[in-house]
Amino acid sequence: MPSTGTARPWYDRPLRLGAVAGVPVAVSTSWILVTVGMVAIFAPQIRRTLPELGWIAAGAVALVYTLILAVSVLLHEVAHALAARSVGWRDSSIEITLWGGHTSFEAHEESPGRSLFVSIVGPLVNLVLGGLGLVLQQPWAPQGVSELLLYMAVWSNFAVGVFNLLPGLPLDGGRVVEAIAWKITGSQAKGTIAAGWAGRVVVIGVVSAVVFALVRGGFTPGPLTFAALALVLVPLWTGAGRSLQHGRLRLNLEGMQASTLLRPVQLLPAGASVAGAEAAGVLYGTVVLATAPGGGLLRVLPEAVLAVPESLRGGTPATQAGVPADDGAVVSPDADGDRLARAALESISGTVLVVDESGRCVGAVRREDVVAAIQARPRKEPQQ
Repeated sequence: MPSTGTARPWYDRPLRLGAVAGVPVAVSTSWILVTVGMVAIFAPQIRRTLPELGWIAAGAVALVYTLILAVSVLLHEVAHALAARSVGWRDSSIEITLWGGHTSFEAHEESPGRSLFVSIVGPLVNLVLGGLGLVLQQPWAPQGVSELLLYMAVWSNFAVGVFNLLPGLPLDGGRVVEAIAWKITGSQAKGTIAAGWAGRVVVIGVVSAVVFALVRGGFTPGPLTFAALALVLVPLWTGAGRSLQHGRLRLNLEGMQASTLLRPVQLLPAGASVAGAEAAGVLYGTVVLATAPGGGLLRVLPEAVLAVPESLRGGTPATQAGVPADDGAVVSPDADGDRLARAALESISGTVLVVDESGRCVGAVRREDVVAAIQARPRKEPQQ
């Protein structure tokens, strides 16, 4: 699965292994915990299949199987990374985790076709590996350790490939749905929303099928079956929910334009006070700028004005309530939401000046207004 991080707990920290084709590879400590669990689950099954093996040998075979599965997941993620590199997306890295693995990269000039290509190659690698193994596999039941490992590798690759093609984010199949809907609608946000709903439909469908089978009878799943279903369905449901939220926020971003969020701009004369900034409308939406003593512009912040007692505002320089505003955050009136949001985030003061073709400043956009628009919240002014 293509996919970034803050401080992580001890049971989910990356351990650097090296690099494959120049792509850094790490394994999460959570994978080590899962390996122990998988060995405990598969060793008894292996011993039942090959009763001549002792417990230690069965555990060793189970461990080898988990390593084969990890290599399959690694090849899946390497395919994503190399595909991303081929379309110009840089800074790829791979991590094998509790849920299998993910590839991180910085996407540039995204398009439905590129997203589809990068997403689909991972599952295809697993399906191809499974198909090659199927050619080598004998049609009869495994009779030895090597045949058993081949059998398990074949079907685990098929399982990884098919599972990742389920049409719901954050799985690869969800990104395929996203790319197709993006191509049809022309909106990546609508594609993300469609993929999020697809993921929820998959979960509801699987749960409904299990409930129907239980009610009808003839299906008596054990604890391991329910645990496996939960391990698959819970992350898929929560991932679909995050995708829906992200898609809705991005849809608001796509519909945003600098001209719709304009605030009036007032430049104070040199030596103006905080009271002058208040009179200019800083508390009611006007972006008030003051000239710094050493040159340059400062944006007078409403919250900084309110922090000054009313009795002192007339004698307090407006520059003491300001932050640097001439940091290059300038856009045109027709700047789209993506450009506007990036400029607002990069601005020291949280202010984006809007300049028309003639070079005239026609207004400004505040970072807080951009955030409110993305979250579909009404714009608010500070209250005295």
